[in-house]
Amino acid sequence: MCKVEENLGGISNMKYKAKDIARELGVSPATVSLVLNNKPGVGEEKREEILKKIIELDCEYLLKDGGVKRGDIGFVIYKCGGAIVDEYPFFNYLSESLNKAIERNNYTMTMMYLDKSMPLNERYLALENFRYAGYIVYAVEMYPEDMEIFSKLNVPCVFIDNPFPTLAVDTVTVDNYLGIYQGFEYLYQMGHREFGYIKSKVPILCFEERMQAFEDCLRRRGLTFDTERIMEVGYMESETERDVGRYLDGHSKLPTAFLADNDLLACRAVQAMKRREIKVPDQVSIVGFDNRPICSFTDPKVTTVQLSGDEMGEMAVEMLMEKMSNKRKHTVKYKLGTKLIVNESVKKLV
Repeated sequence: MCKVEENLGGISNMKYKAKDIARELGVSPATVSLVLNNKPGVGEEKREEILKKIIELDCEYLLKDGGVKRGDIGFVIYKCGGAIVDEYPFFNYLSESLNKAIERNNYTMTMMYLDKSMPLNERYLALENFRYAGYIVYAVEMYPEDMEIFSKLNVPCVFIDNPFPTLAVDTVTVDNYLGIYQGFEYLYQMGHREFGYIKSKVPILCFEERMQAFEDCLRRRGLTFDTERIMEVGYMESETERDVGRYLDGHSKLPTAFLADNDLLACRAVQAMKRREIKVPDQVSIVGFDNRPICSFTDPKVTTVQLSGDEMGEMAVEMLMEKMSNKRKHTVKYKLGTKLIVNESVKKLV
């Protein structure tokens, strides 16, 4: 509830109004009104001061009507460290399909960044300052504890590239289990029985799902999970090359095949092996995940698992429009299927 107001007659039970906020800050009611209605004419520093006071007084309700930009959808890139987002900005592939789908629904899209390193109130203010009609959030680096600011907004949101399996929120993700299964079974049918995995040291939920799928695939085929065959690598290019080199130096006998968390790690591993005269695929086969352009530039071209960025974006917009129009009350988690793309990095053993 909003805090009560003191006056000469004692304590009032009425909620704060724009004029009360103005009096608290020593500004005109017109200035406060501009901020509440998200209109120009107020400097950023003063705008932030007014928004902070609104939050301090528990009066966010003042923003709910006039503050929403009903013609705009916010596309939020949420960074928790930035290793995944910065090293390969998948959201660039999403943005075109998102923008087209949003325009078809007579809205416009504005891209914005949020960083977990910012204080929570600053992240919240960054969203409140714009108050879009709805948000699509590129959430690949997010964890459940990062959801607090979005739950406070009371604005429809759809989250992309993160399943959030324990939260009742709308998500659009790739079917990570299916993708790993397709890559694993292809290697198995090509005669491979000694499997390794190239695992990112950066923990995100999508990578955790892929690793779990790999372990399940081994059990399904009656094969042993061996931690010595897990190659843990840093996500930045220099880190990946260093860690692949250390693994190769410490393991004279390698598995016949590796799957990887994604294509970046797979392709860097191929290059690191070549520098040590380990031939791919003659000595070691490798399968990536995502079907990124880098797979076609690596020698040999890397076999991978394809996902559809266009369909992911279109589905996210469709889900958001449904939610904004109150056509459904329950949450939806949509998984996109994957497809194996056979290139040159796998050798047939039998």
